[in-house]
Amino acid sequence: MKGTLTIAAVVFCMVFFACNKPVQPLSKQEVSRKIDSAVKAGTAESDQAASIDLERRMKIEVKVKVDSILNARLLKQLKDTVSKSKPAVSK
Repeated sequence: MKGTLTIAAVVFCMVFFACNKPVQPLSKQEVSRKIDSAVKAGTAESDQAASIDLERRMKIEVKVKVDSILNARLLKQLKDTVSKSKPAVSK
């Protein structure tokens, strides 16, 4: 038991002193490098999410638009056919 406490105390001291190193400020180049890498990672993730969203929405929205266009064309053809088939009324 006494040995375990000693080992734990030594490990605690090693961790404590290892974490007490002074922090050096980053240079402008290091800051720019870190920002650039974070932006690239975020851009790649957002591009991938946008691509997935586009594929999913295309399946839904294109079908609706095609149906709308076809219905409008069919309605126009129907109106043209009806207007051509009616005899002209003369007064």
